[in-house]
Amino acid sequence: MTMERERATQKLELYYNQPATVWEETLPIGNGRLGGMIWGGVSRERIGLNEESLISGYEREKDNPHAFESLGKVRKLVFAGENGAAERLIQEHMLGEYNESYLPLGNLNLVYGNLSPDKVKHYERRLHLEEAVATVDFDVEGIHYHREAFASYPGNAIFLLLEADRPVMEVDISLESELRCQVTEEKGGLRFTGRCPEHLDPSYVRKGEEAVVWGYRGKSFQGRIRMVDTDGILQTGQGVLRVGKASRIILVLEVYTPANLEGEYAAWKAEHIRDYQQIYRKVELYLGPQKEDPTDIRLQKLREGEEDNGLFALYFQFGRYLMIASSREGSLPANLQGIWSWKFQAPWSCNWTTNINLEMNYWPALSCGLEACMEPYFRFVKKLAEKGKKTARVHYHCRGTVHHHNADGWYATNPVGIGYGEETGRDGCVCWSMWPMGMAWLVQEFYNYYQYTGDQEFLRREAYPLLRDTALFLVDWLVPYEGKYVTCPSTSPENKFYDAEGNPCAVTMASAMDLELTQEVFGRYLSTCQILGIQEPFMEEVKERLGKLWPVQIGSYGQILEWFQEYEEVEPGHRHLSHLYGLYPSDLWAGDPAMEEAVRISLKHRLENGGGYTGWSCAWIINLMAVLGDGEGAWEYLHTLLTRSTYPNLWDAHEPFQIDGNFGGIAGMANMLVQDRGGELKLLPALPGQFSEGYVRGLRLTGNRELSMTWEKGVVVESEIRRLDG
Repeated sequence: MTMERERATQKLELYYNQPATVWEETLPIGNGRLGGMIWGGVSRERIGLNEESLISGYEREKDNPHAFESLGKVRKLVFAGENGAAERLIQEHMLGEYNESYLPLGNLNLVYGNLSPDKVKHYERRLHLEEAVATVDFDVEGIHYHREAFASYPGNAIFLLLEADRPVMEVDISLESELRCQVTEEKGGLRFTGRCPEHLDPSYVRKGEEAVVWGYRGKSFQGRIRMVDTDGILQTGQGVLRVGKASRIILVLEVYTPANLEGEYAAWKAEHIRDYQQIYRKVELYLGPQKEDPTDIRLQKLREGEEDNGLFALYFQFGRYLMIASSREGSLPANLQGIWSWKFQAPWSCNWTTNINLEMNYWPALSCGLEACMEPYFRFVKKLAEKGKKTARVHYHCRGTVHHHNADGWYATNPVGIGYGEETGRDGCVCWSMWPMGMAWLVQEFYNYYQYTGDQEFLRREAYPLLRDTALFLVDWLVPYEGKYVTCPSTSPENKFYDAEGNPCAVTMASAMDLELTQEVFGRYLSTCQILGIQEPFMEEVKERLGKLWPVQIGSYGQILEWFQEYEEVEPGHRHLSHLYGLYPSDLWAGDPAMEEAVRISLKHRLENGGGYTGWSCAWIINLMAVLGDGEGAWEYLHTLLTRSTYPNLWDAHEPFQIDGNFGGIAGMANMLVQDRGGELKLLPALPGQFSEGYVRGLRLTGNRELSMTWEKGVVVESEIRRLDG
């Protein structure tokens, strides 16, 4: 069979021959706002439910009005080499309260009264990527049962179809939730109402009931489970919807707003598929045939050394599916777990961590034909920027806007670290909390969007104001030191060194990532002004700071210095690769052989000391290797990502599940195939021998272009680049 025929006939689906036994085996569906996780049980189907806006807390002030009083003292301590004392002062006087937490809605339970799992034959559970529909099929005592579930963006709801080929289904339908929902019966369904707690501590601060403040100020919510069609007998009672003697049941789950139910089920499903495929079908990737084994078996065989190039293409398209399912216009952006969270106290509060994770979520959006999924990111960052103006004034007496390392659904921008009801930060928190560079990273995607689309109106209306406000903050944040400008205090996200007393410490000045982000913000602000023909006095301030910015330093063995000086690292194999930002995702060092070599040396040092041990860190390594032109290195860590840091349902394992590894991983695959960086276009710049033959259609390039190409024996045999505006 030729490559073309194999492409035409392959089915891209996650497939299993048994129900999920743990949450990391469930199949996710989503429409950006609503998420569902399909377990596929026989006698009891459980669907974990999420609604993006369910978050603890309420609108209240978390900025620290006393922070500025200590800023000058901290800077003096840093300049005097008393790093540990500076860190303690920040911890005690310059932080604010922790963020609030994203919460699961609960579980939709479908309990079959007359099915025995022991009698099941021909079980199949699938997630069809071409249609964004999850299905479950099995036979019991000669009767075939079929279920399908999808979360429709145009339908504004989750739709469930339950079928049997005879009218034998006896199903009890109910909702269970840790949010203290009140469930009442109504004609044709169930209605539920509830209220989120007015505060929930992160699990690493407190656990259990002492972490929760229920109160009355938390966010209220309401929804319905509607029975829209059945041929069975319907009864309700005690919060349960009971259907008997049915061969067909159609349920619709709504939260806050009603579903769009024009027409019948077939029309709802067709409209869902049409809407989804408008985005999904923009990109096609073929690396080899899809094997018929279940996905978990394929993953296990890959771990055991069997080749399966098709599994990598499946992984790539699954990553694109996850973005479409968790980030649509009008929704919040994909959080640490997309929208799929099952724990009342989710890992890291299941919010947005902005020292890598939120940014990595959107690395593949522009290159992989997912630009339609960017609107939630842009709207979220703009709201953060508005809140960040106050934080900049209160904490630092600076102009412009600032954001630190954590954000939640209330758009908090303060440096966190203080527990609820406490007065000072918790030990060790400064290494991640004192990082006022979050906005400097987040805003870069606005300029990237302009580069890919050429949309000058977007550049003027959206990117320019944010770049200017971020540059305003950085101009004021920089302080003079030995004839140059430095950031102070400064940390390199979540990493530590040994200070002069031999104690682990995080605080210094002029960390490499600070300098790289500042240079990029200033450069892109000035570039934007030039493109738009803007002349304003503030440009001179930016040029003056940029011209005297402390340079990124090279260390004793040729490495990028992560901090101001060559400290001894506490963890040489640390998971963060912040100091290498200038190579990727930035292109500050594109075409600079000296800096590229320094990155190569730095990366080698990290990996020799055990780096890349989390899924998202492994994904960042794939991208760095690809940009360095190291196809075999990129392949090694792509293979590692799937074999060491991927769950049976192909979710990324941090551990636990964290979706940025999925998104960063597919961005890395795109960078292995094509790079459009620093004004240079490269086809197959980091193609490993493993992917010697393949085809891709629709990868995006800058200037509103897209690429399609076929390669054989590692060489491009056919390629086409076309403009998307005709």
